[in-house]
Amino acid sequence: MTADDMQGQTSGGSALLDAVHSVLANELQYMVLNASQLPEELAGFDVLREADLDNETMAKHGFGKKTADDLVKLGRITGYVREFVVPQGAATLEEEPAEIIMAATVIHLFESEDAVKRWIDDSFVRDFRDNVGKESNEGQTLQGVEILEVEGLHDYAASLLVLHEMPDAILASTIIDFRMGNLLGVAYIVAKRDVTLSALAKKLAVALEQQMVRVALGAG
Repeated sequence: MTADDMQGQTSGGSALLDAVHSVLANELQYMVLNASQLPEELAGFDVLREADLDNETMAKHGFGKKTADDLVKLGRITGYVREFVVPQGAATLEEEPAEIIMAATVIHLFESEDAVKRWIDDSFVRDFRDNVGKESNEGQTLQGVEILEVEGLHDYAASLLVLHEMPDAILASTIIDFRMGNLLGVAYIVAKRDVTLSALAKKLAVALEQQMVRVALGAG
């Protein structure tokens, strides 16, 4: 399926997009990737956290001062996250010159496709760029943001390299946000050096997109 195909389906109505719009909040947990579905570069990673991401939880994280009510007004309903880390006691995976320490996939459920696009443009790209130099709720300083090229996903997408300053390290997160109907898929890789991991982040995003399709169509 090409991007043009997806655009045609969006305007004309398709079985896939109809199915996506029928996805329920309790099905999001089946869309995020499990360990066996991670790219081979992340084989052996352990689950760190998996949890529902309601609007109250989302409001406690990240930058800015959005409340749960603000998120509701933006059309966000809920979400689900599954994070993976290098096994305890193991050396971090080395993909020169990076030391990969974490990877994750996230699904957010919105009221509409337009709400997903606004989120990507404003709450993802603009909010990160506007908050360079500020401290997050987790105590990390946002040191820098770079917009990256992203291709190969079927609908609207954006990618960022985000640098966070920690007391003893710089963490570099390569993040891809993409839309599928009224769902927002997020894939990110965190490295313990200032490095961009676009190729691996894209592999993770494509695997997430495929799993979203399988679940929406009842095959996942």
